[in-house]
Amino acid sequence: MLSPPTTLSPERDTRVGASFLPILMAGKTEEIMREWQRLTGDPAYVPPNFDNNWPVALGRYLEPMVLDWHERKHGPLTRRGEWVPHPHRPWLGCTLDGYRETDKTVLDAKVVGQWRRMEEVIAYYTPQMVVQRDCVGAENAALLIVHGGSEPVECPVTWTPDYEAEVWTRLDEFWDCVLSLTPPGGFVEKIATPAPVKTYEMSTSNAWCANAAAWIINKTAAQDFNEAAKEIKALVPADAIQCFGGGVSVVRNKAGSLTIKESA
Repeated sequence: MLSPPTTLSPERDTRVGASFLPILMAGKTEEIMREWQRLTGDPAYVPPNFDNNWPVALGRYLEPMVLDWHERKHGPLTRRGEWVPHPHRPWLGCTLDGYRETDKTVLDAKVVGQWRRMEEVIAYYTPQMVVQRDCVGAENAALLIVHGGSEPVECPVTWTPDYEAEVWTRLDEFWDCVLSLTPPGGFVEKIATPAPVKTYEMSTSNAWCANAAAWIINKTAAQDFNEAAKEIKALVPADAIQCFGGGVSVVRNKAGSLTIKESA
C-alpha cells in the first residue's frame, strides 16, 4: 500500500514552495497559472489530482527508502521533512528531504524514468535547489536520483551566478503578480547552466592525448613561427606594397595591413 502524501502545514499552504521553481523556470504556463490561482484564492482554482499519476505515486513511495538507503551507506541526514521559511522572503520556503551537516549540503530525492537524461534532470531541478540552499543557508546542494530503478546516485548541483540571479528575478516577478492580482504573463524556458567547478582527468581519452602530444611537439615551432612573421613584417619598407624572397611573400592591403604567406 502506498504511503499517503505528507500533510502540508498551514504555513506551506499560503506560501510558494521551492518545488514550484522548476515549473516556473521551465515556463509551464498552465501550472504557473494554477499556482497563481491557488495563492490569490481565485475561484477558478482546481487542485491537481495525482491519484492516478504513477510517477508521482512511485516517487512518494520510494522517497523514504531512498533517504534511508543513502543514510546507511553515506552517513546521517537530518531535518527530514522540515519546512524552512526563506530568511528574507516571508512568502517563500521549502520542505527538506534531508540535510547533511558534515558538509552543509541540502539533498532532495528524485525518482525519474530511464529515458530521461541525467543532465536534463539535474538542469530541470536546479532552481529548486537554488531556493533550498538559500532557505537553509547551506553551502552545497545535491540531488539523490533514482534513474530508471537503479540505486540512488548523489549528484552535486551547481549553477552560475547569472542563473541564480535569473531565478530570484523571475520568482519576485511572479510574486508581484500575486500581490497585484495580475495573471502572470508568459515565462520562457530558462535552463540552468552548471557552474564550472569540476576537475576531470582526461588521460583515458585517445583524442585528448593525441592532440595534447601534437600541442606539446609544436608549441616551440608555433612560437618561432609567430616571432619570424613579426620580424619579417618589421623588415618591410614603409613604401612597399609587396616584398618577396626566401620562399615567402608579404603584401600590403589598402588599409595598410601586412599579410605574409608562402610563395612559389
